[in-house]
Amino acid sequence: MKYKPHPGYDSLWNVKMDFEPANQDEPVENASVIRELMLDFKPPEGVEITNLLVPGLNGAPEIPVRIYKNIAVKKAPLVLNIHGGGFVSGDLDNDNIRASKIAEHVGCTVVSVGYRLAPKAIFPAQLEDCLSVLEYALAHADGLDLDPDKIGIFGTSAGGCIAAGLCLYLRDHNGPKVSAQVLNFPALDYLATSTSAIQFYDDAPLVQGDGLSGVWKLYLGGFKGDLPSYYAVPALARDLSELPPTCMIVNEYDPLRDEGIDYARKLMAFAVPTELYSLPRVPHGFDLISAPLTDWIREAIYRTFKREFGLL
Repeated sequence: MKYKPHPGYDSLWNVKMDFEPANQDEPVENASVIRELMLDFKPPEGVEITNLLVPGLNGAPEIPVRIYKNIAVKKAPLVLNIHGGGFVSGDLDNDNIRASKIAEHVGCTVVSVGYRLAPKAIFPAQLEDCLSVLEYALAHADGLDLDPDKIGIFGTSAGGCIAAGLCLYLRDHNGPKVSAQVLNFPALDYLATSTSAIQFYDDAPLVQGDGLSGVWKLYLGGFKGDLPSYYAVPALARDLSELPPTCMIVNEYDPLRDEGIDYARKLMAFAVPTELYSLPRVPHGFDLISAPLTDWIREAIYRTFKREFGLL
C-alpha cells in the first residue's frame, strides 16, 4: 500500500513493534525509537508526580502505580490510566506524556496502573490489577484528595481493551459509576478479520495485522476452543447498554481501526453517548509525536472528560 503520512509523522514509518516475547519471564522491550519518544518527557508545571505500590487482589503481587496530581485542584476527578503494549510490553513510563497532560488540562488526578504482563500473567490478571488500583484510589479518596463521584477511564491500544473490559465488569457487578471512558485506538477483537486488519496485514507502521492473533493468544493463555469472556474481548459483548459516555479514537493506517469503529457503532445502537474520531494518514501510536494533529485530538480527550465531569 502506498502511504501518504500526515505532516509531522514521517518518522514513524519505518518503525515496527515487536510483540514476540523471548521467554515467559521477561517483558517485551519497546522499539528503541518508541522508547525514546516515551522518555522525552518533562513534567508540566503544576502537576505533582508520585509513585507507590498498591496491594493486588487475592494475594496477587503489589501493583506499581504512578499518580499525576494537578495541585491546583481540590477534590479532583479521578482518571484511571491503562497503558498499551500489546498486553506483553510497556510500563508506567509509556504514558507519562498522556497522563500528565490529562491531569494538567482537565484539572484532575490521573492514576496510572503498571499491570502484570502476558505471557507470564494471563487474563484476568490485567483486569484484576486495574480493578484493585481503582478500588484502592476510591478507598483512599480523602487522602488522595479525590472526588469519588467523578471517575474517568483512559486506555490506549491494549490498555483500551482492558479499559473497555473494566467498564463492562463494573457495570455488571454494581461497581462505581464511571463518568466517561476514552478508548485510544483500542484493541477490542481477537479475531483480527476486519477490513483494516487485512488491509494492513503485513505492511503498516508500528503494528501489523499479522501479529494481532499472536498477542491475543498470549493474553488469553491460548485458544482453547471456548469463547473468551467479553471482559477480555469486549467485541464479544452483545449488550453495551448502560456503559459510560465514550470517546473512541481510531487511525487510518491502523489494523485496529475497524474494530474500534464497530464498537463505537454498537455503543451508539445502545444509546450510549459516543464520540468517534477517525484520524487521517496516521498509524497506531501516532500520538507519541508532538504535532498539531496530536494536539487537536488531545483537546477532544480533555473536552470529553471535562464535559462528563461537569467542568465545562
